[in-house]
Amino acid sequence: MENYLDIEFSYFPANIEFKNSIGKVSLYNYLKAIKNPQPHIVEVFKAIEKASLEKNKELKDQLKAKLFYFLPCVELDGEGRSYTNVIGFSGLMIVDLDNLEVEFAKEIKEYLFYTYPFVIASFLSASKKGVKLLINVPKAKSIEEFKALFYGLMSQWQFYKGMDFTPKNAVLANYLTYDRELLYRLDATQWDKKGIQLDEFKVFEGDFEPLEEVDEKDVKKIKQILTSMFANISDAGHQTVRSASLIGGGWVAYGYMSHEEMEEFLFELIESTPYLQSKLKTYKATCVQMLNRGALAPIKIREDEE
Repeated sequence: MENYLDIEFSYFPANIEFKNSIGKVSLYNYLKAIKNPQPHIVEVFKAIEKASLEKNKELKDQLKAKLFYFLPCVELDGEGRSYTNVIGFSGLMIVDLDNLEVEFAKEIKEYLFYTYPFVIASFLSASKKGVKLLINVPKAKSIEEFKALFYGLMSQWQFYKGMDFTPKNAVLANYLTYDRELLYRLDATQWDKKGIQLDEFKVFEGDFEPLEEVDEKDVKKIKQILTSMFANISDAGHQTVRSASLIGGGWVAYGYMSHEEMEEFLFELIESTPYLQSKLKTYKATCVQMLNRGALAPIKIREDEE
């Protein structure tokens, strides 16, 4: 079986208009470059972080142009970097979380890595306000199969704050970043479950006005959605509790239910689910943690659910 650290993929100069690869790099050396970059690259990263904190996007983009970018997910024919140039897939998938608070980014980087054994590596973006993860997946035989693997993972991960769905594009440019505390493992399992694209919940960013009047039909719908998530659980109990609690926190933040009402309802679901009986205390602790975290990202019920 191929050691995934030996997987090689193309890299390019930062000018996105330049279509031809300037070489290949192994996953091992890619991770090494992130963890221990050259001194002049470190200075660029520090400047990017400063520009990000100052919300100076123009300067941030100018600085990123001094870096390389990589295409870890695909094998190319050497003639370009579009889907028409893809001749195979590497067995790697990228996941991005963006626009996070700095401390939360550090926390979720560690949380996802230590919770999911199929994560090869987890590291911060250059701005330190985002997280990138490398996922070990089977080598897809087509663009459609790659996307199916991505959607399968997003069926469980879509509710994490800051989740970016653009990495479903296997030829999306991934710029070099810098994280001396990069996490990696040599024995990652493999994510092989597939899914289809679903419309993710609309997460409000920036200023928003919580509901002043709550329609009981919305509350009923929320309870139906959460109840359906717990129905017939036969495995992945932790993942279900996490996802449901994150969504619930978002609905609390938007004003559909109070924190106490949501926690009480989720506890009832946990207590009434046979599969969860053996670790009620653990599942409830996860529920409380994720409910609080989900409250950082207010969620409005989708129009097609109303």
